[in-house]
Amino acid sequence: MSVQNLIISALRLMPRGVVQKMAGPPITADGYAMDPNIQILANLRAKNMAAEAETPTAIAPTMDEIRAAGNGFDAIALPRCRGVKISDVELPLKTATLKARIYEPRHASQTDPAILFFHQGGLVIMHHLTDDWFCSLLADMCRAKVITLDYRLCPENAFPAAIEDGLALWDYVHAQAEHLGIDKRRMALAGDSAGGLISSVMCQVLRDKAQAAEGTSEKVAQPAAQLLIYPWVSTKIEETGSMQSCAEMFPLSRATMEMFNANVFPDDKNIDHDWANPLHNENLRKLPPAIIATAGFDPVRDQGNEYAAALAAVGNQVTHYCFGELSHSFLCLGRVSNPVQKACRQLARDLAAHLGR
Repeated sequence: MSVQNLIISALRLMPRGVVQKMAGPPITADGYAMDPNIQILANLRAKNMAAEAETPTAIAPTMDEIRAAGNGFDAIALPRCRGVKISDVELPLKTATLKARIYEPRHASQTDPAILFFHQGGLVIMHHLTDDWFCSLLADMCRAKVITLDYRLCPENAFPAAIEDGLALWDYVHAQAEHLGIDKRRMALAGDSAGGLISSVMCQVLRDKAQAAEGTSEKVAQPAAQLLIYPWVSTKIEETGSMQSCAEMFPLSRATMEMFNANVFPDDKNIDHDWANPLHNENLRKLPPAIIATAGFDPVRDQGNEYAAALAAVGNQVTHYCFGELSHSFLCLGRVSNPVQKACRQLARDLAAHLGR
């Protein structure tokens, strides 16, 4: 374990009052107070940004530098849950041959449920191992095989490449379910941030395919559940609500969201695409049971809350949490924060219930 991680782990074990004194006056927004452990990271990031701003010859970062910064979360990640087996593979999907990691629970069988998990990063940064600890937690607590995909990123690949990859993974796993030891009747979709976008759109697309096939011999399998964590479900960046109050929050800011939009939707191409805006779909009926988690310190908090309410309003089964003291990307902050670990375990328990575990 690195010295950095030893320090971070020690902070998590200290009394909350001590950590709050170290963090300084609480960061607040919309009635929420940030977890002081996360606030310490936010303070460090603010100091770094201030130093960068004072550099007179600062040059705009390259995409490689932006991605390297995003991957900085990897260094502070919790280790995977004990007993969870991993396999790093390449899957020959109909869209592309892509890297993936498969997590298998203790005592895996030939009829395990499956969770297809899609990572955060605005469809621009991060990778299929970004949420490694949480994926292992899902495998362990849901006793499921979890498959996380290194989907194609923008701007190298035009939107909606990532969603097409997700749908291709769904078809592949269904076709290979017996070989993978998966019960295809118990497959869930999950993801955080942009991964929540991918998962929510996939649920809508698969629902539409099933409805179009009604009255025919074709059967279109549906997800057993969807787990959407601080989901990005609308491309609108407005100066209201959480988009305004959390515009400068750690680790997701309004400026970062604008950078994502510029790379995913250059010159606003496809920015109004249905698959980029699942929140605004006029038909939200008959979708899989949803577990939706939002965070108090997050520009996209309100759109996630709105999506949860909209799904429930038309009769869908919805379990919704707003973890007020947490920030965007909290899946990566389990080593930093006890409330993060508690939230993650709650989400895993809820998904396990939908998968019959």
